[in-house]
Amino acid sequence: MGGYRFTVPMADAFPHGLYAMGVQQAMDYDQKTGRQTPSKDKQTGELVWTVTCIDRDPEAREKEVKIKVTAPHTPMLPEEVLPGSGLRAVEFTGLVVTPYIQEGRGNGRARMALSFRATAVHPQGKAPGTAAPTTGRGSRQASSEGDKAA
Repeated sequence: MGGYRFTVPMADAFPHGLYAMGVQQAMDYDQKTGRQTPSKDKQTGELVWTVTCIDRDPEAREKEVKIKVTAPHTPMLPEEVLPGSGLRAVEFTGLVVTPYIQEGRGNGRARMALSFRATAVHPQGKAPGTAAPTTGRGSRQASSEGDKAA
């Protein structure tokens, strides 16, 4: 499975920036054996890690965004913006988006959703070859829960 991955600049996908809250290894579940194994990217074979973020766009439909990062080891998050807050200002490089149809949640209506993947996570403004995210540019209109598209 998996759909087409469109490259998207961080500033276009998240013009107000993101706060990362945590990282965990993504797991695949085998229904036949009942076992869980570490997820691997279907295109690169690299391990997959899920970075749970908060979209800083005040008009975002969904505040929580999960971005899957392909890397051989756990991505390191920067220091918290305010000690004890759990929030870390981040940006991603190699960001791609896969649109997919998400079945209705109790209302029976399907809608377009987005799955995000990246190759690395960096402190905001520290990603190689990129500038800090700016505000006021386009805004995402679809969900970004992204766990169905792999």
